[in-house]
Amino acid sequence: MSTNPPAGATAELSSSDPAATCPDPVGRTADELEVIHRVRDSLRSIRFGTVLIVVQDGKVVQIETAEKIRLR
Repeated sequence: MSTNPPAGATAELSSSDPAATCPDPVGRTADELEVIHRVRDSLRSIRFGTVLIVVQDGKVVQIETAEKIRLR
């Protein structure tokens, strides 16, 4: 059983992710780290499909994942 959101689900960005509070040696902010972690998790959760990153005013505001299921 998978805990991945359904295809077409949108990840809401918030500061409640514990990974976002870890210090970063490169100097990224907690918000930047959260975006990186969420994009990575979205990419890892699908085999075929798309990950759409929506940016407003230079900041990521939305990440959408659409998974395609290929049948043989």
